Amino acid sequence: MNKKAAVVGAGISGLYACLLLEQQGYSVDLFEKSDVIGGRLNSQKKSGFILDRGFHVMQTGYQTASKVFNYQQLGCKPFEPGALVIRPSADGAKVWRFSDPFRRPIRGLLGAFNLFTSPLNLLRVGLMRLTISRVRDEDIFLQQSQTTLDFLRSRGFSEGFIQSFFRPLFGGIFLESDLRTDSRMFHFVFKNMSRGDMVLPKDGIASCAQQLFDQLGSTKLNLGVEVAIKSERDLQFQGKTLTYDLIIKAFAEADKVETRDVWTVYFSAPKSPLKANYIMLNSAVNQQTNIISHLAVPSDIQPNYAPPGMALVAVTVVGEDAKKQSLVDADSIEQAVLKELSQWFPDEIESWNTLDVQHVKQALPECVNIGQISHDSPQLNNTCGDHTTHGSVEGALISAQLVVTESLKNAP
Repeated sequence: MNKKAAVVGAGISGLYACLLLEQQGYSVDLFEKSDVIGGRLNSQKKSGFILDRGFHVMQTGYQTASKVFNYQQLGCKPFEPGALVIRPSADGAKVWRFSDPFRRPIRGLLGAFNLFTSPLNLLRVGLMRLTISRVRDEDIFLQQSQTTLDFLRSRGFSEGFIQSFFRPLFGGIFLESDLRTDSRMFHFVFKNMSRGDMVLPKDGIASCAQQLFDQLGSTKLNLGVEVAIKSERDLQFQGKTLTYDLIIKAFAEADKVETRDVWTVYFSAPKSPLKANYIMLNSAVNQQTNIISHLAVPSDIQPNYAPPGMALVAVTVVGEDAKKQSLVDADSIEQAVLKELSQWFPDEIESWNTLDVQHVKQALPECVNIGQISHDSPQLNNTCGDHTTHGSVEGALISAQLVVTESLKNAP
């Protein structure tokens, strides 16, 4: 007898759930209310540029994702390990380069003497990396819970270094401005950043979702449709009640999950403002009038992101930082970003043109209560998505594994 399943939601977790169900002999009906697959991993083309929905990278250090995605087939290329750090000023911006001393030892050594921070802070980064690298991924979430800020302070980092380096980097990753994210999530991300690369696929972040979808065989995709889940086995679709052996909900209900938002401003530029393939962190983001967390130039990594002879610049603004200055619409965000960038690149900004101002309202789930971050006991109830584990591509994939395994135990 043919086994049938339904998956509602065609984001990364829903697509992976379909693949896992197919591997168990199920034919799957996949329902998605929007007109595209991929959820937040989406891209659009505009004026010859590829604009991801929010600035995204893939982490090759993630173990599950590395099994699911073929990075070589996606044409992925890496950012340089490390970061540029800018200290903007009306008198001229100062830029420092920090390279990963484990993978770029010479550049990393030079970075220890560039006077941005004390060598002790850099030594503590190395020691922290060694300590965290020894902990298995599955054991990270069993450790003691505290905020990322409290953890960094406990490791002896100076307040200035925390605010000028960790806050723009991990505040931009976690999409919150206080480093209140549980330290176990920090450990998980920091470890995976250390053992892998931040990469961009050739054809935009949407190609990752497409590659996953292309692995499906017996799944029937229904785009732009609304369904109502009536029970564990029944859903209503186009006025009919359909019965399945199991139903998986691969989305978060907006009114039941607390989320974080982010603004991304894309610019076209005649050339890249950066001299190397790093992400640029804003060391002054903690100052009251600043909102830019970090800046990247995707076309430096993947020339396909921009037309020939042009550069694509992506600026990230954490939603909380914008709200603190009462910036709540695209026009005010754009003007604030342009004003701030005029201290970063005063000789170049006049030649830039705004391509898009994006506001992703449900960019990441709130990640403070560590009870919600467990590889062993997620919030199941036939539901998957990063809101049931932790806010990352890896979390989304792990959630699909867990919910499929649990659902199969209860399937007829």
